Amino acid sequence: MAFGNTSLTAVGILTTQNEALGIATASPLPQAINESYNNLQKWVTPSQYIDNQIIPIVNVINAKKQEIVNICSIASTGSPTFCSISTTTAGVTAVYASVANGTVAVGIATTSGTNVGLATSAVVGYGTVYADTIVSLTYPNLETGNYSTNNPIENEYNANVIGNAGIGRQNTFTYNNGSFIGYAFAITGGGGPCAGYASSITNLILEIAALRVGIVSYVNAVNTVKGYKYSQQLDYWSLNKVVNNLNATIGSNNSALQILNNPAYGGPY
Repeated sequence: MAFGNTSLTAVGILTTQNEALGIATASPLPQAINESYNNLQKWVTPSQYIDNQIIPIVNVINAKKQEIVNICSIASTGSPTFCSISTTTAGVTAVYASVANGTVAVGIATTSGTNVGLATSAVVGYGTVYADTIVSLTYPNLETGNYSTNNPIENEYNANVIGNAGIGRQNTFTYNNGSFIGYAFAITGGGGPCAGYASSITNLILEIAALRVGIVSYVNAVNTVKGYKYSQQLDYWSLNKVVNNLNATIGSNNSALQILNNPAYGGPY
């Protein structure tokens, strides 16, 4: 059983404690924090680099989706439409939701053309095109250095990697769950450039499929690196949390010392 030093006054106890805490916050802990920070940067750098290989691919995929929407918009102008377009869900599904090429449009259905921005009131088959996304599971207390909380991994959320290269613990690449791009229609015929429009759409879909396959190795690679980055972030956060707690204790002790040393309260004690 341990006993406190009964020879110290209350002022002496807190003063001695503050001296000990001050030594910890002045030398060994800052050194450990600096070393932890330097180690963290060794994982941040490759995380940012690999994310910056992923981001352009996602942007190109979504640019190609926009091209598809633009072609569909041209092909479906007028009433009747400039090119013949499918009036069935099966026709749209065959183009935009094949198993081989991956889904490019979702929510495939039929409706009046006027409901999807067309001039014609005839029934048309359509799909809705949304952006592909790359997000990363993120802990804001770790990323922003919030040491006032007691839980470094609370309030997790998926942050958009675009504009935030290197962020988070684990990336997820997802088809068709981002911002609205437009509507897609299946071109079934028509003269002039219509056959070329249909061919261009097919080629763009194949290009999107290839880009989606290519992105997988980058996602797997960055997730391996970000796993180590996350572990080091926990180490760095924990060390800073200790300093935060020690400084809070010193602050509380100083407040108590003002009371204990005040003759108005019978001090010094």
